[in-house]
Amino acid sequence: MSRIISAPSTGRNARALAQMGPDLSGSQREQPRFMVGAAIGTGMAAQSATRGGADFLIALSAGRMRCIGEPSVAAMLPLRDSNDFVLSFARSEILPRATVPVYFGAASFDPRLDLAELVERIAKAGFAGIANFPTSILIDGQYRAFLERSGVGFGRELELLRVARERGLSTLAYTHTAEEAVEAALQGADIVNIDLGWNVGGVLGAVSHLRVDDAGLIANAIAQQVRAVSRKTRCLIEGGPIVSPKQLEEFCQIARVDGYIGGSTIDRVPSESAIEVVTAAFKAIGMARQQPDGLDSRFNPRRFPRPLWGHSHAAETARALFNRLTTTDYPVVIAGEAGTGRREIARALHRFGPRQARDMVSLPCANQGAERLKLDLFGCMAGMHPSAVKHRLGWLEIVHSSSLLLDDVDEMPLEVQRALLDAVEAGSFWRYGSETPSPLNVRFLAIAGEDLRHLPAAGIDARFAEWLGCFTIVLPPLRERSEDLPSLIDESLRMIGLRRQSEPKSLDPAAFRALAAHRWPGNLRELDSVLEQAVLACSGSVILEQHLPPPGAEATSSARNFRSEKEWILHGLKRNRFRRSQTSEYLGISRKTLYNKMRTYGLQSAAGLEE
Repeated sequence: MSRIISAPSTGRNARALAQMGPDLSGSQREQPRFMVGAAIGTGMAAQSATRGGADFLIALSAGRMRCIGEPSVAAMLPLRDSNDFVLSFARSEILPRATVPVYFGAASFDPRLDLAELVERIAKAGFAGIANFPTSILIDGQYRAFLERSGVGFGRELELLRVARERGLSTLAYTHTAEEAVEAALQGADIVNIDLGWNVGGVLGAVSHLRVDDAGLIANAIAQQVRAVSRKTRCLIEGGPIVSPKQLEEFCQIARVDGYIGGSTIDRVPSESAIEVVTAAFKAIGMARQQPDGLDSRFNPRRFPRPLWGHSHAAETARALFNRLTTTDYPVVIAGEAGTGRREIARALHRFGPRQARDMVSLPCANQGAERLKLDLFGCMAGMHPSAVKHRLGWLEIVHSSSLLLDDVDEMPLEVQRALLDAVEAGSFWRYGSETPSPLNVRFLAIAGEDLRHLPAAGIDARFAEWLGCFTIVLPPLRERSEDLPSLIDESLRMIGLRRQSEPKSLDPAAFRALAAHRWPGNLRELDSVLEQAVLACSGSVILEQHLPPPGAEATSSARNFRSEKEWILHGLKRNRFRRSQTSEYLGISRKTLYNKMRTYGLQSAAGLEE
């Protein structure tokens, strides 16, 4: 190993560490401030995190792995000498730009490694402290037991931190269990980082079943045990289900900790969404300029409704099918989650279709008894039904030569599905009690939660699905078409400006990144609502991030408020009178997921009784 010359940043790190005083040195303070650390791998991330208010940085091999497109867990593999790897980028990129203390993520797995020599190299390079990473705490089972028996496990990591303390460096101990955290505190670690596991979220995120509230209970119990043995050690948390500031806020309502360390949540997850969305915006502009008139005809509101705008593959597929169907008389199903603009598509199909001379009529099919719905559709002669004191026209007769929109058609009772299909195949229908048929001259449009042909046989008649669902326009949820956000946001702001009779406002880049990072359970409807509130909150011409309403302000139910998932699902069904479309929207899950959970918990019979 080559000798490392002391970096000029040594004094700056030492001064910054001294300014943090009791927070890192371990001396007592009556009201310690909440600390935020950034575990990063580039100079750009170091500068951005520091400008954002990070109290310290950790130069980690995992941070560098994320920057080259690999998951954080790659840092645990024997791909290269981890310590030389961290020194190579941290000394040239991070230390020269650091205005806060920088910890060195040190690996101690190599049994040949001289810990004192390593610590000396790190100290002379200008680092303020040492953290044990890569770490054995993220390994379990027989392999972890073997590491401990071989003397290269967590015990050796604590030894590394002890040597660092003797050299005058601050120490940050990565721990996962209460036993590890207490042991680190007893040995004098300045900071105990309660690691909740690899971060979820983003493209390369891990899969975790740990919920924020459960993580809070676990971390709080560990922090209490640490404080019981050391009044000087600070307890911070990192990883697991905490991906957004809102989740950290929920976590801190349960757990009393001294701070948070962000790794993937500070560099990878924000970069993934921001780069993807901004690139898509540039691509959208470029594709528009390819048109002869400088405008992309696919974005022409006179030709296509707004839910079909964008350059995503799903939007282009739906738009192409819409274009082929506008001048036809075929039945069409518009499938998608609530709020994706299904009714707007249906209205556009009618407006551009051959029956546009008469108004389209919408018939709700959800939460309707079979007898009531058949009366509404087919009508009844006087005295042939208790509710028919006089002749009653059905919608099939009223909508003659126009379009009938079957709203929530996947909620239509099987009996009514079959009766309607019989009328379509015969080309005529009978009112209840009538002796003569009436001609059927209606174009059928329908709205469903998903493709009728993919629904369980118990809920949809196969012949009915084949007829009505032959042409299905599938609208993807907004979270799956982030590249379409720029054009959708611009049009929404333009429409808001027209309604308010004012110039449309523009969006600050930080506000745009916040919108791009949101999951949009309410889809386009929620986007319009958020932008409407932001426009009202903004007195100037540019909407800033602080003008946006809190994310998730929609009236949706959270599973965390219930003792079990079954109780949560049943609550949603009862609140929405067992109407599955409204229930899935209220719970923030797809219709298909709701069906699967109802089957899992045996709630189908309860829903059927109510319907």
